[in-house]
Amino acid sequence: MALGEELLKAGLIEAEDVRRALDHQKVHGLPLGECLLEIGAISAAQLDGFFNYALPPLSRIEDTGLNRFFLLDLMLKIMFSYGLETKRAIADEIKLPLGIVDKLMDLAYERRLVESLGATDQSRLVAEIRYGLSDQGRQSATRALEISQYAGPAPVTLEQFSAQVGRQRIVNDRVDSERLRRSLARLTLSPDLLDGLGPAVNSGRSILFYGEPGNGKTSIAVAIADSFEQYIYVPYALTVGGQVINIYDPAVHTLVGASHDAEPHKEARISLLKTADDPRWLRCHRPIAIAGGELTLSMLDINYNDSLRYSEAPLQLKAVSGVFLIDDLGRQEARVEDILNRWVFPLERGIDFLTLPTGKKFAVPFGSLIIFSTNKPPSQLVDDAMLRRIPYKFYIGGPSLDEYTVIFRNACAAAGLAFSQDLLDELIENFYPAHNLRIARFHPAFMLRHVVASCRYHGKPPSLERALLFEAAEHLVVRD
Repeated sequence: MALGEELLKAGLIEAEDVRRALDHQKVHGLPLGECLLEIGAISAAQLDGFFNYALPPLSRIEDTGLNRFFLLDLMLKIMFSYGLETKRAIADEIKLPLGIVDKLMDLAYERRLVESLGATDQSRLVAEIRYGLSDQGRQSATRALEISQYAGPAPVTLEQFSAQVGRQRIVNDRVDSERLRRSLARLTLSPDLLDGLGPAVNSGRSILFYGEPGNGKTSIAVAIADSFEQYIYVPYALTVGGQVINIYDPAVHTLVGASHDAEPHKEARISLLKTADDPRWLRCHRPIAIAGGELTLSMLDINYNDSLRYSEAPLQLKAVSGVFLIDDLGRQEARVEDILNRWVFPLERGIDFLTLPTGKKFAVPFGSLIIFSTNKPPSQLVDDAMLRRIPYKFYIGGPSLDEYTVIFRNACAAAGLAFSQDLLDELIENFYPAHNLRIARFHPAFMLRHVVASCRYHGKPPSLERALLFEAAEHLVVRD
């Protein structure tokens, strides 16, 4: 059942709301849940409650799960590093409610770590008291920075993180055939492959894509990540054993409401970016993290920065509740067996173990859909016993001639070129056999980019000419 139908059945929206949201989706291409939020058909709190992963409210220092002196040091470091003077500015940086910052400032004042600097400019709508660090406060901030230079949003605890990941597991987000087909619409794939992908995606277990390069394995994995409807909450940072681990990464996480920039929706985007109860968390789409030939086993553990004295989360931790793609399997420095062995326990138990720079090990939920992609025959990579641990395997081969024609026609439309069946037939009948070259899905877009570039170089409007097309096709061939 699609999300709209489920929300209708739950009595949270009306049929008219679904119609309006679908119209909104046609214009902006956003997930239906986000469209319902943007048109005001449902509140974030209601949608959170429906998905059953609303954040617990945060109103007291005790609710953070953090020691008040840890938070006090963090506030002093923020004031020292950024020169912030008002409680509101500090609250915005430390990502805590103003009421908690009030308590921390009272504590700092009692300990003579801050002093009042008077009110802000009276011409402002609301005047605020300004605070500055005392000599003792600057000394305290300096000592805290020597221990760790982290001066950002307050982290969440491991217990809070694990509980939230449990609430927003990827297997809770069922992808129906309509949503999957829409996400994969820009790719020309066989209906049988689409039907097979659905159960694999919804299983939340591992998937292997294999086949010749240039036929869309990575594109399919990225489209799968886009097919999930629900949003999730991602913390800025996590603290374990007194260590701060940065998790939020703009290269991996896309904020809900930040995917389009139409000015009429500015107010809606701002409301979506606000977190409901705990500002330490960001509302995001399910992430996709990609590691290719550069992947090493050391990258799959906590990365401690000696100069900054805090840590960066490994990719699989950033991808929790989303998709983790290990691309070009077999090209890494580490042996394929070692890479796959690294995932055996997390894949089967749903738990991963990481190591702090102190040597302490800790468990974190492994709630991602993991996808392996390789250009090599799987039998050349690992033995059958290891392959059995990957329950879903899909061969992604080259397109049929009919599929190639559709891909070429679509690529012409995207490049603003007039499609010619005669030119395509000549290319397939003459060029490919002459060079013993097999057709691949990436070829049309690759060649047409060269055609457009040649036209621009010669100062003429883009047009699909035989000489230019065959010249572009030569770039597909590498001669010894």
